[in-house]
Amino acid sequence: MTTTTKSFRVSDETINLITTDLEDINVIPFQEYIVDIKKRVTISNHEISVLLEDLKWVYNKSKPTIDQGLETIGNVYQKIGKAIAKSYGTKTEE
Repeated sequence: MTTTTKSFRVSDETINLITTDLEDINVIPFQEYIVDIKKRVTISNHEISVLLEDLKWVYNKSKPTIDQGLETIGNVYQKIGKAIAKSYGTKTEE
């Protein structure tokens, strides 16, 4: 790898690229790579935090409807069970 550098500006940052022996292939220095990884991890952590907040919101909003649906299914199951037991003349608990 040669040590010739090129630089370009991204927003308020200037990134110096190190040219390689391969044509049109440039790389960022190791220290800038580490800084970039740390920024990406920070962004990822933030996104995961927002995702968890959204999932909690969805859970809290949907839980009453799901609970009501499960209660309805349980009641229907009990009614069907009583109707079947009655048709066979089996004693049912009231």
